[in-house]
Amino acid sequence: MKKVILSLVALFFLAGALQSQTFQFYRVSPRIVHGDTSMINATVTVGHFKNLTSSNQNFKFIRVLNQLPGPSWSSSICVQFCYDSSQDTIPPRGAPPITEPPNVLDSMTIDVIGHTPGMATIIIKAFLESNPSNFITDTFRVQLGTVGIKQISSIVDGYKLEQNYPNPFNPVTKINFAVPRTTRVSLKVYDILGNEVADLIPDKIAPAGAYAVDFDSGAFNLSSGVYYYTLRTGDFVSTKKMILVK
Repeated sequence: MKKVILSLVALFFLAGALQSQTFQFYRVSPRIVHGDTSMINATVTVGHFKNLTSSNQNFKFIRVLNQLPGPSWSSSICVQFCYDSSQDTIPPRGAPPITEPPNVLDSMTIDVIGHTPGMATIIIKAFLESNPSNFITDTFRVQLGTVGIKQISSIVDGYKLEQNYPNPFNPVTKINFAVPRTTRVSLKVYDILGNEVADLIPDKIAPAGAYAVDFDSGAFNLSSGVYYYTLRTGDFVSTKKMILVK
């Protein structure tokens, strides 16, 4: 009896594996794509999809999450051409199908435009129209602009990352740090699982000095919880904990 059960379990997983191999869909851009709020052109994040069957297949894409920081933001799905930002299902009803021949790799992009700093999170569900129950989802994030950063002193005696203040905070807190010489600096925020949720300084050259960074959690749609911020330079790495309470 035990052997029969194990055989059935093996067949179940084999069937699932075979079903999942009918197509591919995956993000190829970095986990967070950075852009500038002053740019006229959209900031683009890219996914690839591929028909692994032996016949032509019609693809469908559904935007199941479109989390944008504010009303000045928009996201549009582009497959072969760009659809209106209001369209969550691609292709929409009445539009020509997205037909892919066997073993041809194609691209889907998400164009994001925003006029305020923050991060957009978009989740896309992809499937073949011939089998909607077999789908793949992936997450695309775009961060536009940087937080408020100002130099408060040009004379420091070493590397330093200070505890944010206030802490706990809601929704804004200040992070101070210092570098004793001109160097590349990155300052990132992570959730308790280690996922990057905000890139406050995306690898920029900073002259020697002390700096203050205003971090507005609302611009990144963060919920209450424990977060960690990490300062990295060529010679120094430091991490501290902060608590967001709404």
